[in-house]
Amino acid sequence: MRRSDALGVALAAPRRFGGLSAVDDRWIVAGAFGAAIGAIWAPDVSWWWGAPLIVAGIASRARVLIPVAALLLAAASMGAQLNRLDAAVGGDVEGDVVLAADPRWRAGALVVPFSATVDGERFRWEGWARGPAAWELEDAAMGERWRLSAAAEPAGAADRKFMWPRHLAGGAQIHTAQRIDGGAAPFRVANRLRDSVAASATSLSQRDAALLAGFVYGDDRGQLPEVVHDFRATSLTHLLAVSGSNVAFVLLLFAPLMVRLRPSVRLGAVGLLLAQFAVLTRGEPSVLRACVLATLAVGAHAIGRRASAPRLLATAVIVLLLVDPLLVRSVGFQLSVAATAAIVLGAGRVAGLLRGPPWLRLALAATLTAQAGVLPVQLAVFGSLPLASIPANVLAGPIAGPAMVWGLVAGLAGGVTGDAVAAVLHLPTRLMLGWVAAVARWGAGLGWPYIEAPELAGIVAVAGLCTAVALWARRRGAGFSGFVAAFVIGVWAAASTHRAPPPQGAHLSVHNVEPAVVVIDRPDAARALDQLATAGIGDIDVLVVRSASRAGREAVRALAARHEIRSVLAPERLGGRVPYAPVREPITVSGLQIAPAGERLTAAPAVASKEWQAEP
Repeated sequence: MRRSDALGVALAAPRRFGGLSAVDDRWIVAGAFGAAIGAIWAPDVSWWWGAPLIVAGIASRARVLIPVAALLLAAASMGAQLNRLDAAVGGDVEGDVVLAADPRWRAGALVVPFSATVDGERFRWEGWARGPAAWELEDAAMGERWRLSAAAEPAGAADRKFMWPRHLAGGAQIHTAQRIDGGAAPFRVANRLRDSVAASATSLSQRDAALLAGFVYGDDRGQLPEVVHDFRATSLTHLLAVSGSNVAFVLLLFAPLMVRLRPSVRLGAVGLLLAQFAVLTRGEPSVLRACVLATLAVGAHAIGRRASAPRLLATAVIVLLLVDPLLVRSVGFQLSVAATAAIVLGAGRVAGLLRGPPWLRLALAATLTAQAGVLPVQLAVFGSLPLASIPANVLAGPIAGPAMVWGLVAGLAGGVTGDAVAAVLHLPTRLMLGWVAAVARWGAGLGWPYIEAPELAGIVAVAGLCTAVALWARRRGAGFSGFVAAFVIGVWAAASTHRAPPPQGAHLSVHNVEPAVVVIDRPDAARALDQLATAGIGDIDVLVVRSASRAGREAVRALAARHEIRSVLAPERLGGRVPYAPVREPITVSGLQIAPAGERLTAAPAVASKEWQAEP
């Protein structure tokens, strides 16, 4: 066959077999799995292996080539990314950089990711600033251009699994910093919108203002530790990390303007709107997934094609993993895809099995399927999933969307009109945010058990047994309610068989349970609350604070907000609003000797001394 004939057959094949639209959904879904496997496995392959196969799979009846090609293409893309990061070399950074994320405080330093050129190659670095440099950078924002003086080092073997998924080549110590300008236009627009929403929140409490930032554009830096704990204990943290539902509500907000446009123009407008929203929310993996999915849906409508939800989700996963295969290592991306897939595939079926009003059945079905979908990821990464997440998500989920939309509208309008108008506009915002916070605190205080990895086998066995019983009962005309009750009781019983041991770490240690004696030394306050909750620690009889530091004061305040603390022992200069007894000489508390050592306390097993008694 001549080359011109072969080319004609290749060009005619897509038309003959219908092109991509003729490919069955199952092969697109298989392609998504192939892309994920290729990105995780990452064998050393070339782009030229996958490119002809994807064309052949679409242009012929050999559909099995599609997942194989997706695997090879994702592997080639991941290999290129890893090789590039592995080639990074350290050196001095002297010049203009672009901030790659918003700065946040961690371990007494300001962490500032930035993009800079070192040894002729441009990489992202995780900058650490202290002292005057940190003070200069504290109010900086992503996308701004700064002139930095820093020393960069490539990530070591132990740090790569944490840094590389965030496209960070290594760390850098920042010595000096000077702002140049606000950066590119999309970042300037996004940062002005964020500043406008933040400026409108002066009438809100500290808790509500931080929640508003989380709901509207996913900024969780100002959350109170006790609120972070409440949201973690009820699996509501997804409300503070902008997700697909936020993208849907943004499209709904602008729908009256979009429907007036021609389909092709609408596609471009939606693309620009979602791109700007992605910049506003700092490109969270869940937002990227939702934005690509929404753009694909609008694009399919623009060309007159109908696409199922599984097909759109799978196509979005393929596109994202081919462009940025490191997303497969992002926990946020994994949770987003798992929850969305579970809702798409199972929510309708589960809603049909439940009883009650439609709104309740749909909300409960979405919650149950989403929690089931994220369970493997949640257990693998975080080790547990709270059962309180089910009622909490049912109660808080329907309010989260309106809170985001109204918070955005009121925030933008209030930021322009001034504090007086903003206070009125934010009255509904205050009510909705207060409801969600109250649900989170209520759920966290229930004391319900957690599903943890040790109980997973028991829970799977219970689910299998209940399914078998339900099938047997339905053949005999029995109802579904008994199955639901048996399943809930079985899962509860399996989850209640295990309780995390009391923490015994350098920053948080439970010395005694009855009476409860807790020793803290500059802990992460939210994490400390999480550990005490999973260990079943309620009231604290004696809280020993070893460090007279800001972290110590914040931990005492946060623990006092969620636990009844009968006595606090601390260095004399701790300060803060929570009353405490300063330790000026060695004392013994439940076999633990507490002694002053400068601005700190030492804690060690007592040999022989007088037992301390709290003042009545």
